[in-house]
Amino acid sequence: MREHHNGGSVTLVKILLDWTPPWRSKVPNNYPEKLGPTRRYEERVLLLLTLIIGAVVGLVVVAFIVVTENLGARLYPGSGAAWRRLVIPVAGSLGTGILLSRYFPNARGSGIPQTKTALFIRDGFIAFRTVLGKFTMSAIALASGIALGREGPSVQVSAGIASVMGRRLGLSPSSVKALLPVGASAAIAAAFNTPIAAVLFTMEEVMGDMHAPVLGSIVLASATSWIVLHLLLGDEPLFHVPAYQLVHPLEFAVYAVLGAAGGLVSASFVKLLLWQRKFFQKLPKFTQWWQPAVGGLTVGILGWFFPKVLGVGYNFVSQALNGEMLIRTMALLVLLKMVATATCYASGNAGGIFGPSLFLGAMLGGTVGGAAHMLLPDYTGSVGAYALVGMGAAFAGIIRVPLTSVIMIFEITRDYSIIVPLMIANLISYFISSRLQEEPIYEALMHQDGIHLPTGARAREALLMVGQALRPAKDLLPAGMRVSEAAATVKREVGAWPVVDSAGLRGMVSLDRLDHAVKDGRGEETLDQIVPAPDPSRISVEEFPHVHADHTLDIAMRRLAHSGLKVLPVVSRTNIRELQGVISMDDILAAYAMGKVEPEAEPVVSKRRLATLLAGVLAVLLVLAVVGGFLSYYYRSARTARAQRFYEQGNALMQKDLYAEAIEQYRDALSISHSGQYRLALALALLKAGHPDEASIYLKELLRSDPTSAPANLGMARVVMQEGRIDEAVGYYHHAIYGAWLASATQHRIEARLELIQALGAAGHKQQAQAELLSMLASMPADLAVKKQVAPLLLQYGLPKEAASLFRDITQRDPLDEKSFAGLGEAEYQQGDYSAARDALLAALKLNPNDTAVQKRLDTVNRIIALDPVRRGLPAAERYRRSQDVLAQVLDILDKCPAPDLKARLLTARAALVSSQRPRSYGDAAESNTILAERLWTAAPKSCGALPPPDAPLSRIMARLMAR
Repeated sequence: MREHHNGGSVTLVKILLDWTPPWRSKVPNNYPEKLGPTRRYEERVLLLLTLIIGAVVGLVVVAFIVVTENLGARLYPGSGAAWRRLVIPVAGSLGTGILLSRYFPNARGSGIPQTKTALFIRDGFIAFRTVLGKFTMSAIALASGIALGREGPSVQVSAGIASVMGRRLGLSPSSVKALLPVGASAAIAAAFNTPIAAVLFTMEEVMGDMHAPVLGSIVLASATSWIVLHLLLGDEPLFHVPAYQLVHPLEFAVYAVLGAAGGLVSASFVKLLLWQRKFFQKLPKFTQWWQPAVGGLTVGILGWFFPKVLGVGYNFVSQALNGEMLIRTMALLVLLKMVATATCYASGNAGGIFGPSLFLGAMLGGTVGGAAHMLLPDYTGSVGAYALVGMGAAFAGIIRVPLTSVIMIFEITRDYSIIVPLMIANLISYFISSRLQEEPIYEALMHQDGIHLPTGARAREALLMVGQALRPAKDLLPAGMRVSEAAATVKREVGAWPVVDSAGLRGMVSLDRLDHAVKDGRGEETLDQIVPAPDPSRISVEEFPHVHADHTLDIAMRRLAHSGLKVLPVVSRTNIRELQGVISMDDILAAYAMGKVEPEAEPVVSKRRLATLLAGVLAVLLVLAVVGGFLSYYYRSARTARAQRFYEQGNALMQKDLYAEAIEQYRDALSISHSGQYRLALALALLKAGHPDEASIYLKELLRSDPTSAPANLGMARVVMQEGRIDEAVGYYHHAIYGAWLASATQHRIEARLELIQALGAAGHKQQAQAELLSMLASMPADLAVKKQVAPLLLQYGLPKEAASLFRDITQRDPLDEKSFAGLGEAEYQQGDYSAARDALLAALKLNPNDTAVQKRLDTVNRIIALDPVRRGLPAAERYRRSQDVLAQVLDILDKCPAPDLKARLLTARAALVSSQRPRSYGDAAESNTILAERLWTAAPKSCGALPPPDAPLSRIMARLMAR
């Protein structure tokens, strides 16, 4: 009636969701009664199926990433109104809450516990409804800003895909179970871009056995999924981090403190999450549809004031890793994210805790590292290194996979140098967290759901299990039956019987217990009065004797002996009141007598049927290849156009010197399309914005792929030049000068060399700058603009002859260039050709009479010319007069710097100077005066403060005289 009343759409939805394929019943227990035709050839099929699962999972995870990121960017953009950050999470969580409670009850939470439950309890069964619901609900929740991660849901979705495909091909339960870790490994590899860590996590956490026989399939699926990810999204690590360097051994102590803080935060987070989840589970069942909205409201309120709390927050993790966040901001985000994630998960939203664990660790590490750097600036490294180690410490403390956490952080960042601090912090965090919170988070979550997974799974297949020896429970006693009636009707040789009610098994009642009850006058009481219902919150073997189907027969014998019963119930791990059968000592002995249970019959498949099956598998592979190629082409085209728009917007912002805004645009472009052009633009923008450490990460990646990239070498030259490594910078500059440019190579090479020259000059390496200038002159193009750039540098770095030649050429080609005439005048002045200098300076003043610097230099030149006694073309008498003027000025200066050894010489020179006798030869007298002036000038003490500066007219004249 409800379907009819709600209309055709609801009817169609329920038909699709309740539809069960003809090859399997809806009940997961013992589903493969009819074996498929591939049992005998499963090993061959499994190899192809592993490849298919890896490829499909890669496509699904890429779609999941794209949907959540793109949808989230549109729903609550960073520049959007504040009300969006409140309304969108609430609306998204409320909508998913309704769908989860009505259609997808198994799609709540992370997905890791559900995958382990399906693996160990449900023979690998995950319904297609759950796969569809998990993908959809998680995508909506994460896109709405719910503070959870996408990796856990990816694992359940991918394991569900593997389960559905395995069942569709009619594989045996053991083979279907083997496919679940295959799908999980492929999911982690694609979600985190970490193929090695995906294998380790699957073995360490999902399987709980590092020696599982499916290792080969897990590795193959991980690699396949990773290849698909790279084909579609390119080769890009999840985070970029600066290079790590140990500044001082004292840092190891700081990393140990970080590990301890990570353990405390991890345990606090887990306890908070479990406490909140227990509270929500106690609420009435009809409230489940709005419970997720509590998490949405919490993250919405926090996001209203602190937008960084919304979503997974990987972009903010990247900022913390590169030291771009304030310490107080990171410290606050640790608390806010912990509350937001715990509430979102506990309230029943679909999403995982992988991503939030990394977020918490990065912010905690940044906080500890920042505080340590403030206290010990000379003994600690960058904040980013501590944020990176903090990610591993939090992951190890929360997820409890220490080996995976080390390898995963390495693969995420591709930085091996920090592995030792990472191991120290991870070990301490793991130790403290496990002491404060004994149960790992996934195990505790399953215990809250009443699920108790088996332990000691290794080599379990070689032992005889309870499930191989149990028998159906036929002699069931209703809980409402009278005790006397039960005692009279049971088969007394059995010894014990299950007592059941409408909810399932209440417990076992023994023959002795029935007889004692009758003797005590309780025969008219009902069985439920002497067999109370078990309390799921505190189950023990003493209070409720039982075994599970995956227990060994050895455990069953021990429990039979301990309980004193002749028969034990075999119950489900997901519901202890679900009776699956009973087992007695006779059943155990019979199983041991056989040694093993006979294998199920394997039908012989005809060659024709086998060929059809293999053809179908190959067809699926072909379809996947075609679909993948089409999606890759279409997706890349659309992404390329979108990335180009971000890139062009970034270029426009760079022209306005809005570096921070341009960096965001370049980041968006690079996150969409991993082009070297976008990576280079981002690196150069970071460099201009004052972030050389992060810029070097992108530049080094460019140079690893193309060492001849001139722009990347130029960027690295600027980075290392800022760090004061001159020689290394010169090497990068030379690689840029002689490297490959995409366009205008000659112009770019000239600009790079000019930048190198200026950098060398600023660093005080004048001779190297001169060498670069002379090398540049050897291949100087005829471009007038280039000559105008080079000529002043020649003059600046002490090459006046070459500068004069270049300036002369410029003035001939451009007679109206006042600056070039002024430069030519200066070059001639420095060479001592004062007449040529005067001509050039006069030409410059003619073009610009208001140039005071040129006028000042012209005055100096005129004074030098008027004083110069050795200037060509002077009459002998004029030469003599000028020599007397020079000698007189020298004597005036040295009189102010008395020296005992010069006193007599100064008196003699002064007497000769004031002599009124006419010299016999003006030429000889002039020469005598200039020689005397030179000797006195040379003998003057260096400490004499009255000596004129080197550029004074007298100093220039004396330098010219002594240079003859």
